[in-house]
Amino acid sequence: MTDRAPLSLVVIGHVNHGKTALVRTLTGIETDRLKEEIARGLSITLGFAWRDYPAGGVDFIDAPGHEDFIRAMAMGATGARAVLLVVAANEGFGRQTREHLRIAALLGLAAGIVAVTKSDLLADGAEADLRERIAAELDGTFLAGEPVVFCSALTGAGLDDLHGQLQALSARSPPPDRLPGAWLPLDRVFSIAGAGTVATGTLQGGRLTSGEAAVLEPSGRTVVIRQVQIHGHAVDAAPPGARVAAGLRGISADEVHAGEVLCAPGAYEASLVADVAVTLAPECLRPLKANEEVRVMWGARQDIAKVRLIGANAIPPGARGLARLRFAAPIIAYAGQRAILRRPSPAETIGGAVVLDPAPAPVRRRLDDHRALLDAVFGGDLDQVAAQLALRRGGALSLAEVARLSRLSAEEVLDRLGGGFEPLGADLIAARATVAETRRAYLAAVAEAHRKAPARAWAQLSSIRGGLARAASRDLLAHVERRLAAEGEIRLEAARVALPGHDPLAALSPAGLARLRLIEAAFRDGGMNPPAVAAVTEPDTDDQALIGLLIESGRLVSLRNVALRQDLAFHAQALDDAVAALGAAFPPPIMFTTSEAREALASSRKFIVPVLEFLDTRGVTLRQGDARQVVENSFGVPRNPL
Repeated sequence: MTDRAPLSLVVIGHVNHGKTALVRTLTGIETDRLKEEIARGLSITLGFAWRDYPAGGVDFIDAPGHEDFIRAMAMGATGARAVLLVVAANEGFGRQTREHLRIAALLGLAAGIVAVTKSDLLADGAEADLRERIAAELDGTFLAGEPVVFCSALTGAGLDDLHGQLQALSARSPPPDRLPGAWLPLDRVFSIAGAGTVATGTLQGGRLTSGEAAVLEPSGRTVVIRQVQIHGHAVDAAPPGARVAAGLRGISADEVHAGEVLCAPGAYEASLVADVAVTLAPECLRPLKANEEVRVMWGARQDIAKVRLIGANAIPPGARGLARLRFAAPIIAYAGQRAILRRPSPAETIGGAVVLDPAPAPVRRRLDDHRALLDAVFGGDLDQVAAQLALRRGGALSLAEVARLSRLSAEEVLDRLGGGFEPLGADLIAARATVAETRRAYLAAVAEAHRKAPARAWAQLSSIRGGLARAASRDLLAHVERRLAAEGEIRLEAARVALPGHDPLAALSPAGLARLRLIEAAFRDGGMNPPAVAAVTEPDTDDQALIGLLIESGRLVSLRNVALRQDLAFHAQALDDAVAALGAAFPPPIMFTTSEAREALASSRKFIVPVLEFLDTRGVTLRQGDARQVVENSFGVPRNPL
């Protein structure tokens, strides 16, 4: 086995045009395996065969041609990279030929070959006319200009040419879609004696490795991959694009269902909604309206969804629109996944959809903003995707979300965005211009707080952050705040912030400064029996603001007597003197009680209890039961000089 994935080729066309016979002749493998299929000569389910060429292998996925089995045809095209369109020479294009071709285009297929089978039934000279009619049918489709090979599975005519075209197709077909990790839509699940549960599908996204864990989505069940096989041969790992059989350990075949997806752990997220771009076929009988129900065929599964149109009341035939699909049960999808949309009744293929966001968040901002984001995702405009996500997230955006929506790796996102973004920590980034603007706004907000309350030493952080919250996310503000503090542009203390050059005393008038000195003296003179705040302040003055300034500067210390429910204020010097007095009266390690401290400091219980509790919290005293001792080498109460 080579490490290169075979070309997955879906074989499509009208019923009884010879698809299965052609695949059998090309590969020697019979793809009809059900008794009913063999008896009726009609494919009902997908058939699988392969052939190795010098240029690489080709996996043939034989899709049923009958209109009753459109789901199987869409399932077969999942993960395929090209098509082999089979047209019977004696019948030409049939109804299902055209529908299969439309479905293949809606699923994103863009390369292939046209095999005109049963060419031995053509009358002499009829080939040129048929070739023209086929070219006319292909005009405007993705197969226009692709090779058209006349051949016969019965006589072998043209098969050498077809083999050559298949080898060339293998070399020129586009590579498999890039996804976050392994993605194996299960089209068959069965049990083999001695081997256990086996699931098959066309692998996309990443390698599937034997012995590793995987997740069945959307159920979220974890399994272990016991063995991986390609074309009946065990391999250590299967590359994306290959038809794979995976043996699963720890789960029975009855617990796994066709339509589930075997995924790399953590790479995909189940959801009840998906945002999509809908393209309605010109042949659709009527517009798609809001709240209609549609059958969504994607991967190996089908689901019923209710359509919520975004920015429109209806999508007319031949037009494109945006929609949110809502499902009754969790689904699993990836950004960029293609889907077929059908009306349940009467059954009609109405168009296709491309998944833009497989797990979108609720729309909390204006619908126009959400539409702009989806338009950017659909157009592959990475700069606009980042800009719209930043708008929704207050300037900070998740790198993983950008990568998921743009179908790039995180490294590729950063590389393509250039140096215009900087990390905020963990998964978040922000535009440097946004960070700079938030920085200016933050400093301006602090300066404005100082202007409005010049006599206050600090501004409240909650007020600054709250004022900026509408324009900047919490993560962006935290990043800017950390940067400003580290660079010395702001001072942070507990829940307060100030500019380093802010001097509240400079804002006081001579009379105000004199009044502040007088208030401070009253508390300093009160020592361990300070006056009540109300006793030293006068109504209708700035005295309360001056008290606040003394507390913010550390000259006064505000304490709470919890038992009496009273707020008290002490001068810091009085507390320093109290520590010295306690140390002199009770040198370490001598213990003292609250009553002994009250007597030593000539205070009352009203004051001594909150003072001792304060000294405990500052590590100046150490409490043991009902007694305390002064901690050796303890310092007084820190304060800022006025």
